[in-house]
Amino acid sequence: MKDLQKSHRSCFNWITVFILVILPVTIFAKGNMDTLQLTSPKNDDHFEVAKPLFYWKTIQGVKKYAVFIDNAEIDRVKAESVAIQSYGIKLDLSAGMHKWFIKGILPSGNLVTSATYAFTIDLASSWPEWAIGPFQRYSENPILRPAGTGWESRNAYNPGVLFDQGRFRMLYRGQGNDLSNLHIHVSRTGYAESTDGINFKRDEKPIIDATESFEQKFGCEDARFYKYKSMYYTFYTGNNVKGGIALCEATSTNGHDWKKLGIAIDNTKNGALLSDPNGNPVRVNGKFVMYLGNSQFGICYSDNLINWGPVAWINMNLPPNWVKPFEPCIAVTNHSVNRPDDIVLFIAGTLNGKGKWFYAISEVLFSKKDPAKKADQLNDCIMKPQELYESGEFKNCIWMNSIIQHNGQWMMYYGAGDRNIGLATAYVK
Repeated sequence: MKDLQKSHRSCFNWITVFILVILPVTIFAKGNMDTLQLTSPKNDDHFEVAKPLFYWKTIQGVKKYAVFIDNAEIDRVKAESVAIQSYGIKLDLSAGMHKWFIKGILPSGNLVTSATYAFTIDLASSWPEWAIGPFQRYSENPILRPAGTGWESRNAYNPGVLFDQGRFRMLYRGQGNDLSNLHIHVSRTGYAESTDGINFKRDEKPIIDATESFEQKFGCEDARFYKYKSMYYTFYTGNNVKGGIALCEATSTNGHDWKKLGIAIDNTKNGALLSDPNGNPVRVNGKFVMYLGNSQFGICYSDNLINWGPVAWINMNLPPNWVKPFEPCIAVTNHSVNRPDDIVLFIAGTLNGKGKWFYAISEVLFSKKDPAKKADQLNDCIMKPQELYESGEFKNCIWMNSIIQHNGQWMMYYGAGDRNIGLATAYVK
């Protein structure tokens, strides 16, 4: 009996060792395999860019990642303290199909390998030197959706974004199911932050609410987000009780708590303040410049970012087959060493859709030599709605009011279907 008990104890001890030592190692290894996931490009993705941006979910404890394309290691990158890590390839990829995977290098020297995904490069037709793009959608869009049961439960879209103080900071438009007296869903401005540009943590309550008479018809819409020196600025659309629209302005010392300044310019909308790729306003001939309008395009100037006007309306000479509505989105300059005078104005609207989409995005060129005179334009759209998440409140609709540069890439955060928020990127030329 004693020998039998000893045998049982011996067997129990070996089982305990297996459970406490061997099994956790197996589980740990499997856990790493499960969490080292590629997020973009995914299998069967098609891109018009020769330098796509790659994303993957990070693993705690990994010191470096080895990036493989077509079975060749092309680079090793330091692991970042973010949930999603991005990598911009340095050399152009040829047209056709490519495969990619990554290996996470642990301190022990052990490797954790991701799955292998295949994607295709379908190079876009030639773009003029001044144009920004082409753009690549993030494969796991949308990055922000409506949430909860309150003020953003129906729609969360049309963000303004800055990369500021080591994090991405976002103002975005939210709508719940509460209706104005004209049975329109009331818009409010929310705030969200991210360290990786993908996973945003949002405030529970809106930071700019529809409290004023010039906002109470439909609320506060489509906030742009800028920083000049130590002050933050936002321009958003208010809808006054008399039935008109108004371009409104607010300022902040921290980017989170806002002081409303009221109506900046009445009877118009879409304050596309000329800024650099970091969202910092830029002076031209000593003046700050703003493009604005609603199915017409205007320009106005300011000495101090507070007092604006008068508005001079621009003859855009858009192609005769382009149809309304169309609107200015965002204006950027100081982004090209070879073309320092360029001003690129992003516009959105029906344009050449003709029933194919509600809104798509295109670009127009101006110059610092004469910011009120159009110099060139694209005759097609740089992004057209094509994904299911780009239909919502409106079918086949995309709209943008922010673009920034980060880690050698343009990052365009855009509204998808007036319901969700997507991300598209383009390599900086």
